[in-house]
Amino acid sequence: MRIWHQSFSDLDHAPVYRATLARHAEAVMPAGDSVVLHGLRPGTYGSDFAPIHTIRHRYLEYLNEAQVVEAALAAEREGYDAFALGCFYDPALRAARSLVDIPCVGLSETCMLVACSLGQRFGLVSLEASQRTQHEELARAYGLRERLAGVVAMQPPIDEYSLEGGEETARPLLGAFDAACGRLVAMGAEVVIPGDGFLNEFVWRHGLRASHGAVVMDALGTLFRYAGFMAGARAALGLRVSRAGHYARPPAAMLAQARAAAGVTDMAEGSFSGGDDRR
Repeated sequence: MRIWHQSFSDLDHAPVYRATLARHAEAVMPAGDSVVLHGLRPGTYGSDFAPIHTIRHRYLEYLNEAQVVEAALAAEREGYDAFALGCFYDPALRAARSLVDIPCVGLSETCMLVACSLGQRFGLVSLEASQRTQHEELARAYGLRERLAGVVAMQPPIDEYSLEGGEETARPLLGAFDAACGRLVAMGAEVVIPGDGFLNEFVWRHGLRASHGAVVMDALGTLFRYAGFMAGARAALGLRVSRAGHYARPPAAMLAQARAAAGVTDMAEGSFSGGDDRR
């Protein structure tokens, strides 16, 4: 089976993250299955802004969500078995599910649901305090707010590219992550979710699987395996997304008219960043 992984970053600007994702997918997926990496269109964030600083602005996040929708459509056209959205904001997840039949799984929803099978309450470590509200809003939207012990930010705050450094920068960041885990455990968390893709891959690279007695979830590994599970459930059990309400799909003619009026055209798979790691 082939899984389309869609990052909300420009993978061409994050070589350490991209390489770690590729190794990670190889390590956790069954033999014969593959995760093919894709990021947003090259140049989406430019060279002066980290993703976290851009997508705190709703309009800019909205522009990038359109790329996620096009990625889901491209994934189905290209015969992928599942679409794995590797961003903790789950951007455009509802829209993607409403348009394609292949399973679409989001990083935040997946990790929160799985965490409920591992402990009574879970917590998230964010890169900076501005992310707290969105994590809390998603937990509430998924009906899991009471299972969320809290969201604790790294101190001092960092951006995604802070995690692209070598071993000389790793020790203080690992210490800051461990301290954040300790605060979450004191708040009642039994499962800690590294609440950012870059942060998760940093933690995974350094082999941290537990902290202060709590489980540290491998968020991206969980996403990859969950996408594979959902693809297998669709093939073996016929499980499909409901079209009765929340994920109702627009009629083909209505969709075509709306896309034409908006000037939207299909994006080819090669339009996305991260192509060097496709296999």
